[in-house]
Amino acid sequence: LGKRKNEGLSGGPNYNDNVTVNGKAVQGAVVGQKLTVVAGRARVKIPVNCQKGDCGTCMVKMNGRNVKACQTSLGSGKCNIQTL
Repeated sequence: LGKRKNEGLSGGPNYNDNVTVNGKAVQGAVVGQKLTVVAGRARVKIPVNCQKGDCGTCMVKMNGRNVKACQTSLGSGKCNIQTL
């Protein structure tokens, strides 16, 4: 039958090691995760109410821009997240 493959695990998740939340480095942040999940890995709580981006409770600064953490996904480049 040939050599066995790791089905479904060939590429694995795409990690981003250049992520900080309020100055804390985040280990194991996966590209495409919501910012609320990434901040949770750094043990930083971001308040969230609606999960749809309507209320504005979860506003944070990502690389100097105001974004809604419940709707914004983590990119692959350097990312600096600051809570407001």
